[in-house]
Amino acid sequence: MAPMYNKLRLLYLLYLRRKKREIKRRFWVHDIIKARYIEGEFYTLFKKLQKDPEKFFNYFRMSEKTFNYVLSNICSAIQKKDTHFRLCIPPKEMLAITLRYLATGRSFTDLSYSYRVGVTTISRIVKTTCIHIWRIMQTKHFPAATQGNWLDIAKNFEKYAHFPRCLGAIDGKHVRVVNFPHEG
Repeated sequence: MAPMYNKLRLLYLLYLRRKKREIKRRFWVHDIIKARYIEGEFYTLFKKLQKDPEKFFNYFRMSEKTFNYVLSNICSAIQKKDTHFRLCIPPKEMLAITLRYLATGRSFTDLSYSYRVGVTTISRIVKTTCIHIWRIMQTKHFPAATQGNWLDIAKNFEKYAHFPRCLGAIDGKHVRVVNFPHEG
């Protein structure tokens, strides 16, 4: 009788230990994220942006034609399957989230609130979408670098931007430089 009692006691202690480790969640899906289809940036703003090409370009830093071209190339690679519990995020929304991140550099938390998608999901979407864009479109749009290509790029950059021996420029913040008195 004692060995059986000890086994039951041990099982009960293991059960309590495992139960203690479990993360207690208050929500399956938070109310903010539940409102994605009604209040999310993709569902409220995207259709309006499509009606105004200038605003679309300003928002995504590319035309709608280019957006659709990129989407058609990567759609099958980033498409997920719906489950009985949840609908997957469509590839168009994934691309929109990724391009918005790349265009603005907004934090994943900020994008999470505006697109009504979890922070971890945003992180995964941006990472996988960027990987697939590069993997699929690299061979079509980024020719192999040769010395001749680099020299042509430098020559054109010097011609148009008047910077010799330069291959390009990266957009960034414009900072006003103020010289202190008597400092040159």
